[in-house]
Amino acid sequence: MIRNLVVCMMLTVLTLTVSPVLSSAESMVDEEQGKVYEAEARVSQSDIEDLNAITTFFKSIDFSFYVDTTYQYVFSKPDGTDITDGSRPLYQDNNSFALNAFTTSIAKVPTTEGGLVDLFGFRADILIGSQAELIKSAGFGGDDTEIDLYQGYLNLLIPIGETAIDFYAGKFVTLAGFEVIEAKGNPNVTRSWLFGNAIPFTHTGIRAGVPIGPVSLTLGLNNGWDVTEDNNEAKTIEAQIAYSYAGDTITDFWFGTTGYFGKEDDADDSYRSLLTFVGSMTLKDMLSFIVDVNYAWENDVLDLAGDDATWWGIAGYIVADVHPAINLALRAEMFDDQDGVRIGTPGTGIKVYEVTPTISIMPFKGLIAGVRYLDNMEWRFEFRWDHADEPFFVEDDGSLSQDQYGVMAQLLYWIEI
Repeated sequence: MIRNLVVCMMLTVLTLTVSPVLSSAESMVDEEQGKVYEAEARVSQSDIEDLNAITTFFKSIDFSFYVDTTYQYVFSKPDGTDITDGSRPLYQDNNSFALNAFTTSIAKVPTTEGGLVDLFGFRADILIGSQAELIKSAGFGGDDTEIDLYQGYLNLLIPIGETAIDFYAGKFVTLAGFEVIEAKGNPNVTRSWLFGNAIPFTHTGIRAGVPIGPVSLTLGLNNGWDVTEDNNEAKTIEAQIAYSYAGDTITDFWFGTTGYFGKEDDADDSYRSLLTFVGSMTLKDMLSFIVDVNYAWENDVLDLAGDDATWWGIAGYIVADVHPAINLALRAEMFDDQDGVRIGTPGTGIKVYEVTPTISIMPFKGLIAGVRYLDNMEWRFEFRWDHADEPFFVEDDGSLSQDQYGVMAQLLYWIEI
């Protein structure tokens, strides 16, 4: 009995002694656990913010793909001989199906509507196909390459008041002329004489543009015409001034003057200058008129034993959207290679003319609501007549003719994500 009483008293004392210690320990554990939970919450919030930033960045990137495939038949060359006289820039295959270009583009367009990171952008355009070796820059890739990075640049917006300077560094397409490398950006299938022979395709250097109301100004410095690595110690200057307008009747108007001035080879006094004037006007979003004028001159041309050379041309376009799925285009042009340094024999001038009607059909346009990817399939068909002021086009039997006739079918498909 007494033993049991003593044991109970000892247990009571032990309980009173240990309980505060256990309570304090439990409180410390809870406090430390709370700190862990708080730290985990902070880490989780930080991770979420990082994830949101990455997601926002990738959402700002645009991906696009397009395929350009054709069949061409030039009546004077039924044996399938390639057309290398300058009349079919980018489309030299004859009596043959051709995969001209599979193009992949990735771009992030900078904007002032965000933080500092939103001011930075970039673009890369990679072309795979037979056109790669035709547009490639000297010093980039082999002569018979079938892949070309025809654009690859960094883009930075520099805010100034209510406007911003658009700055580019890298390789980019030319500002000269109306037609572009991407087939879907042109109203006709084949390119003009001017596109392939009067102006450059790309430049490598720096460029800056700024809008001032309806006027935009662009100034740049590059290695020259279609070269990645400069072939001389001088640089080429580019400059453009353009005016744009949009209203009710004239729904789109654009006029621009572009100039390129610089040394393009190693001759001491060989400087090349190019001026282009491009104007386009669209009425009621249905009927467009375009004019493209190019004039160039070069001093101390190596192929002319140091003599000077001049070439110039003019092209006009009428484009009619007769239906949301049907487009009609007509191009007529003249190109005068006065000294034979662009398409003719050096020292012997040649003047060529061309007329090309084209019909474009988007057979699935708007047929299935909500399926926009079917809208981007386009079929084009055209007839082309070329004429020279003297026998110039090589016939199948080796003779020369003043006229050349051809037909062409094209299938385009593109996806923009």
